[in-house]
This record gives sequence, C-alpha cells and structure tokens, in this order.
Amino acid sequence: MFSVMINGLPGRMASLLAYAISVRDGFQVIHESLTGPDTTQKYFEDSIRLHKPTFHEAVLKKLASDFRDSLIAIDFTHPDGIMKNTQLYCENRIPFIMGTTGGKRNELFRIVEESEIPAVISPNMSAPIVMLMDMFEYAADNYPGAIHGWEIRIVESHQAGKKDVSGTAIAVGEILKLMGVKYSLENIRSVRDAIEQRLMGIPADALGGHGWHEYSLVSPDGNVQLRFKHNVNGRSTYVDGTLMALDFLAVKKEQGFKGVCFSMTDVIRG
Repeated sequence: MFSVMINGLPGRMASLLAYAISVRDGFQVIHESLTGPDTTQKYFEDSIRLHKPTFHEAVLKKLASDFRDSLIAIDFTHPDGIMKNTQLYCENRIPFIMGTTGGKRNELFRIVEESEIPAVISPNMSAPIVMLMDMFEYAADNYPGAIHGWEIRIVESHQAGKKDVSGTAIAVGEILKLMGVKYSLENIRSVRDAIEQRLMGIPADALGGHGWHEYSLVSPDGNVQLRFKHNVNGRSTYVDGTLMALDFLAVKKEQGFKGVCFSMTDVIRG
C-alpha cells in the first residue's frame, strides 16, 4: 500500500485527484497537504490538514519519517513554489509527480538527478496531448531543419486562474525550433479573458477549466501554411494521466530507481 500526499489542495486538480485516489486500490490519501500562503482554509473536506509554506519543510520531514518508504507526493501547487517543493521532496527522499508548470525545468531535472529518488515531471499530464508532443519530437529528430526559417504563432487559452504561460505551448515551441522554426516566448499569446474565450468557441461550462492550443506555421515566402490544434475541456484527462503516472512511479520506486527524472512520454510508453 502506497501513501499519497496530494499537494495543492483545495485547488481543483488536487481536489479531483484526492477523490480519484481515495477509491483506488493500492493507494491511500494521507491527511496532510501543502498549500499556498493565501489559502484561508485549515482543512480540506474536514479531514486533510492544509499547511502553509512556513511549515512545509517541517511537515515533509515528519511525514518522510512516519511513512518511510511508502510515501509518494503529487504536486499541483503554484509555479512560484515548485523549485522549493522539488528541493524538499528530494532532501526528504519522497518520490513525486510534478504536474505544476513553470519554474526552471532544467534545474528541476538536475535536482532530481542528484537525489536518491525517482520522479515524474511533465508540462502536461494528458496522455493524448503527450502522444502528440512525442510525434512532434519524432519529426524534430528525423527532419531537422525541414521547416527552417518558418514563422510561428501560438495561441493558448486556459482558465483565468492559470497565471503562467502554458508549459505545453512552450514545450511544443521548443521542439519546433529544432526543426528550424523562428520561435521565442514572444510568439505565444496567452488568453485568459472570458469574453475572448467565448468568441474562440470555448464552451461556457469549460471557462473554469480548459486548455486550448493552436499553432500556426507560415513558410518564409508565405505560400505554405501549417496549422495544428489540440483542445481540452475540463480536467478529467489530466486526472487520468496523473493516475497513470502514479502507477508508473510506484513501480519504479519498487524497482529501486534513484536519481531518475521520468517524463509523461516514459509513462505512456510503459
């Protein structure tokens, strides 16, 4: 039996995961969670105690001792906290899944690789979207420079509560850059305004939770255009992907993997 610490409660992703894992065989949700400085609640559903950043270090140290080798953390907190959280997970030897976007990704990987634990870190937890990103990576590996000099425009839309630029949009942009595309962060436009989102066609009931992305590529002479899009309404696909990652990480932990940072591509490939 693995004990799972879900960090980011009472946020929506963390809340959905708390319910999903509570009815899952082989796992139990522990009654402690790391939360942000602005959270006013002390408990989630009257049972899970919420701890503000001042107490994160002490809480993780105690839990690592109490649960020893059975503890896994899932992080859907805030971009401002993931660097510190990652450091604390590694210091306390708590394997973790990082679903929070933002932070210095290469630094996150380095911290894990120098630790005694395995982890799963991904800018997107949805298996279908990760599959699409893997297809882009295949193209970049096999057709380098095939669209050299092309311009790109990326439009990404998420719920108003998402404060950072889409990690998926950034990751896809970096992959296309390997193929010669003129990409930088300035090529991404983030939409958070509800009126504009409705004009884009996003359903009203998905305004509180969605991830829409469109990538438009144009050849140097303007005569050829390529366009890709992937739209997600709701959060169920991210929950499903995180549960896949949890099963995967539990196996890797039992197999004794240490200092290895896995991606969702590794997860869906098995």
